[in-house]
This record gives sequence, structure tokens and C-alpha cells, in this order.
Amino acid sequence: MNRFIHSIAVSALLIVIFFSSLAQAREQSSTGWLINPNHPPVSVQMQLTGQSDPLLQTVNGVLQLRLEDDWKTYWRSPGDGGVAPAFDFSPSTNIDDVVWGWPAPKRYPVLGVETLGYKGVINFPLTLYVQDVVKPVRLKGRLTIASCTNICVLSDYDIELNFTPSHLLMNSDALFTYNQAVGAVPMKIDRQAIEKRETSSTISGFRSAWDNQKQILIVQVENKLGWQLPDIFIDSSDSELDGVNFSAPKITFSGDQINAQVAVSSWSGRVDLNNKLLNVTVIDKDLAVEFVSQPTDQLVLNGSNSLLSIFIFALVGGLILNIMPCVLPVLGMKLSSILSAHGIERKQIRRQFIASSLGILTSFWLLAVFLLLLKFSGEALGWGIQFQSPYFIAVMVVVTALFAANMLGLFEIQLPTVMQTWLASKGSHSYLGHFLQGMFATLLATPCSAPFLGTAVAFALGGSALQLCLIFTALGLGMALPWLLIAVFPALVLWLPKPGQWMNTIKTIFALMMLITSYWLLSLLSSFIGNTATLSIALLLTLLLLFLIGTKRGKKVLLIVLATILVSSLAITFVTRLSANRWAAHLPELQWVPLDSQQIAQQVKLGHVVFVDVTADWCVTCKANKIGVLLQDPVYSALQNEGTITMKGDWTHASKDVTEYLQSYGRFGVPFNIVYGPGAEQGIPLATILSSDSVLTAIQQAKGK
Repeated sequence: MNRFIHSIAVSALLIVIFFSSLAQAREQSSTGWLINPNHPPVSVQMQLTGQSDPLLQTVNGVLQLRLEDDWKTYWRSPGDGGVAPAFDFSPSTNIDDVVWGWPAPKRYPVLGVETLGYKGVINFPLTLYVQDVVKPVRLKGRLTIASCTNICVLSDYDIELNFTPSHLLMNSDALFTYNQAVGAVPMKIDRQAIEKRETSSTISGFRSAWDNQKQILIVQVENKLGWQLPDIFIDSSDSELDGVNFSAPKITFSGDQINAQVAVSSWSGRVDLNNKLLNVTVIDKDLAVEFVSQPTDQLVLNGSNSLLSIFIFALVGGLILNIMPCVLPVLGMKLSSILSAHGIERKQIRRQFIASSLGILTSFWLLAVFLLLLKFSGEALGWGIQFQSPYFIAVMVVVTALFAANMLGLFEIQLPTVMQTWLASKGSHSYLGHFLQGMFATLLATPCSAPFLGTAVAFALGGSALQLCLIFTALGLGMALPWLLIAVFPALVLWLPKPGQWMNTIKTIFALMMLITSYWLLSLLSSFIGNTATLSIALLLTLLLLFLIGTKRGKKVLLIVLATILVSSLAITFVTRLSANRWAAHLPELQWVPLDSQQIAQQVKLGHVVFVDVTADWCVTCKANKIGVLLQDPVYSALQNEGTITMKGDWTHASKDVTEYLQSYGRFGVPFNIVYGPGAEQGIPLATILSSDSVLTAIQQAKGK
């Protein structure tokens, strides 16, 4: 009997051992160390930590490489030579993807060729995406490792792990190695986290720019703790950039900031990195971070050469402002003063134009001081923010209306006889009036200056106080350049036609332009005081104006003004309806949702494309982009597609969230458009002036695979 019981116990024990061995064979969390007999200096091991996430359907693991002596393997971008490690897991079952984490690399010159990679023991953290965490998984595939000394060898390793994610036991050794591996991978940081200080990293600033002429990528990074021995690695997963080589950076220091210049080349010829997705990895002692960058030619970094180039750019941008529709009415007043300059001394002409130039410069300096005060107080900065104030707009409405009435001859400010005699004896010819003309021309210029001043303003507002003052001085000098030219060469006035009756016609035309500007400014108040109040003010202003014109200038001028008001009203109504209802009434309006950074990330995870439009009612360029591109096919239809979300950041009124969003992309004004999607999680910023091709290309790229 005892023998029988003993036999049963032994049999049961053998059965338990058998099934335990069978379970162990089936549930396998480590490959053990694998060595290719043709290349013993390299050994590999893949382990699972036992961690799994049923919600994300992921399993964590670690791939370990041991390289003996001087053997090296490669980073995901091997540099001038070499092959990155690769794992073909296509024979696997219940596996969607295997995502690698790449530790920070080092530079290794080999026979005059610089490679990027690793030596010794390297641990790569892995994330396995499974289809079902409760079903068995078979991870099977071939791992290919390239290793080099003075020769290079490609070695293959057959990997196989069989496990059920929900049944995995914790492997403390593998978990420790995995955590070490994760710590060696550069921390990914986005620009919004830096601007909002929502990152534990010491990085406080990041910008990139692409110099297409010189084929140089410029990267600027700021570290609050300073720099010791920094290095920067550039690579890209964009298939369009296959074969593009990024050389070792030339790094210069400026306080807590490094400026790196990376020469870019390709076997196929010239390269265009504008708005291409790049990975920028920054390494220093106790620091390893990675950015997703989309360099544009609108971000120019610090440095003497950059400051000089941006100063010249600001000078040219200021000059171009003179022909903007926002400025033309004020220039009409100036033209009138030029025409009336016949017969006066050159000294007086010079003083008048110097006064106008000083008015322009003073206005830019006041804007600079105002922005500096905001900057020092910690408030958000932006170009054109004065138009977010209803009080500023109301003052500009009054001033432009008075200027228009004055040019129409409806009133003149008469000084006492004694003062007129005193001014005449002093030779004054209303220099204060010329000064004010220059000031108001500047203040009116900001709503339509974005296409020309975006780069200069972004550089100024993102730089030091000295740089901001220098750039705003350049803007003022550029805008004042025509008047300074006449101040230096007053004889140029003599080339103009002699005064005559035609001057009154010219003055009337420019007065009507100024009047249109006044009504446009008045329309901006509707978002602050409502449509009813705005229309009431416009009606009272119109009636008062018509009454004064009828009594002062007669029926002919009255009819001209009436016609101008009617045509302008119809034009504004037409443009407004285009902006609101598109060209055809049967097509639905774009469904804009308020800008929300968190919502963007959620929509992208769902596989949607998100088109963001940061705009303002007072922005002329924004209106042009909307009517000319966004409300036109094929862009309109693309934005209407299912799976495309349209978001609007309204900057008409002051908004801290919208301002911070703009600044996270190095922008300080509107318009700003950017496209997100599975293929561009960090977004693809678009140029200030949109085109159908650029928008469609960005949408297609954002869709990804």
C-alpha cells in the first residue's frame, strides 16, 4: 500500500515537473545571450520586464548588446558610414509594432569617416504593441547588427519569445536594465512645454533656421545651467531626406546659449529643409534631450552676422510698409504737404520731412518701450497687440476721421492772431502736424505688416532688450527712408508738378481713402461694443459728415462722398460675406472649434488631421489668406473632409493662451497656420502668406501612412 502511494506521489511530481517545463517553454520572457559563431565579439539578449498595459496594449522589454574590445555598432542614423541595427519581426503573431528607444550616441571616426554609435554594453528599451493582451504572443524575427573596428561585419540573430502579456511575471533584473535604458534615451521635449515651463529639463529655449543659399542648418539652444561640452546630432525619418548628410556642427557659445551651424549635403544635389521634420538631439554632461524641429527661413538666430542680416531685413520691411493699404491714406496727407511745399525754403522742407521721420521713429520707439515694459512685467508679447484694445481703436477712429475732415476742408484749427504772427516770425510750418503724421502712419501699419516684418519682429521680441530696440529702430528707419531722402535732398520736391486745381482733386481722393480707413477701424469695434452700437456710431458719423460736406463743399463733393461710402459699404459687405459664407451659399461653412492644445494631441492620436488658424479681425493678411486660399477649392474641400478638424485661435482680443501658443512656435503675430496629424505630431507650420499647394502638401504629409 505504501509502495502504491509512493508511486502515485512520484508520478504526480513528474507530471507537475513536466507541465512546468512545458509552461516554461511556452511562456518565455528572455532569449538568453545569443552569439553568432561567425562573429563571437558581439552577443545579444532580449528580455521582457513583465510590465504590460492592457489599455495601451503594450509590453515593455529591453534589447542588450555586448561588444568586446574596440568593436562599435551604430545609432539609428549611422553618420557617414555604417548600418543601423534592424529587427525584422514580420513572422511574429499578435504583434503590431516594436518601437525602439535609442540611447544618446557618440562620434567615432573610422578611417577618416565619422560614424555615430556605441561601444561596450548598450541597452535599447523596447515597447511591443500587441493586438490582444490576453492572447498568446509569438515574437519571432531576425535581428541584424553591424559592428566595426577597422573592418565591418553584419551578424544575424534569430529572436523568438512566446508569452501571454496578461500572464507575464515581473522580471526584476530586466526591469532594472529597462529603466537604465530609458534613462539613457534623450528626453523628448516640445516647444510648448518649454514656453509654458512644463518640463523638468533645464532647456529654456530652442529655435532652428534653414539658410537655403548657404545650405546650412542653424540651431540655437538655451540651457539655464550653462554648457560644458555640448554636441548636436541631426537626423530625419522623412523619406524625402534619404541620402541627406548632416555634418558635425560648428558650435559657438553666448552665455547660456549655443549656436550650432550644420552643413547639409546630398548626393542628389541641393537640399531644401524648409518646413521638413528633423530630429535634433542635444547632448551635454548630465543632459540628453531631443526636439522635433521644422526649420523655416522666418526664424533667424542670434549672433553678429544674424543680427546684421535681420537689421537689414527690418530696414527693407519698414520701407515696404510705405505702400501698404493701411499706410497709403496717411501718405496721401504727406503727398499733399509735398505738393504745397513749392515756393518755401529748402530749410523748411528739410525740417518738415525730418519732423515726419522723427514721428515714425518715435512711434516705433514707443512701441518698443511698451513691449519691453510688458516683457519685464512677465506679460505676453505680440505684434499688433494695440489693436486688441477698444480704446486704442476708438482713438484711431477719431484721429483718422479728423484727418479726413481736415483734408476735405471741413474745418481748420485757427490759432489766435498773436500766436499766428509769432509762429510766422519763427518760420514754423506746423512741424508738429508733420510729426503726428509720421506717428499715425506707423500705428496704422501694423495690421498689414505681417508678410514683411514677421521675421524681424519674432527676432526682436524673442531677443534681448538691446536687440529689440535695434530692430525697431531699423523698422522705423526703413519706413522713414523716403522722407529722410527728401530731407537730405530737398531739391527733389522741385521735380514735382506745380500746384494747381488738380491738387484739390488729389486731396479729395486721399481724404476719401482716409475716410474708408476710419470706417474700417470703426468696424473693428463691433467685437467689443456689438454690431448695434457700431452701426449707430457709423450712422451718426455719416450724417454729421454729410451735413458738413453739404454746407462747406457743395453738392458735387457731397455726391462723390456719398458714392464712396456706398461703394465701400457694398465692398465691405461683400468681403464679409465671402469670409463668412464662402463663394457659394449651398456649401457649408467650415466648422471652426476653439484652439485647444490638449484637444489637438487627442485628435492626432485618433488619427485625425488638425488645421489651426490663429487670426484676428484686424489682421488684413489673415483676411486675404481666408478669402484667397482657405475658402477656395481645393483647400476648402480638403478642410471639409471627414477626419480633418479645423481649429481657430482668435487673437482679436487679448488672449494669454493664444499668445503663449504663438510664442511656443517662435511667432509673435498673426496670421499663423499649422497642420498636425499622425505623420506630423509636432505640427507643420505654414508660411505667413498661404498658398493652396503649401496647405495641401502639409495636410497630406500630416496624414502620414
